[in-house]
Amino acid sequence: MAKRCVYCSKEISQESVVDVCDRCGLGVWGDRMFNAIKQNMQGMKDKGNLYQGSVTDN
Repeated sequence: MAKRCVYCSKEISQESVVDVCDRCGLGVWGDRMFNAIKQNMQGMKDKGNLYQGSVTDN
């Protein structure tokens, strides 16, 4: 199953740590905030904390 942006439904990479495409992320949060969100989420993924409490198979 393809991963899709929650705003526009554009297909995004399965490896993306956020569920929004770059265009929507920049439009919603702006450049600095969106990059900070992605950086923090990547840090959590690297530590193994991203999927805690998730009901998916990830």
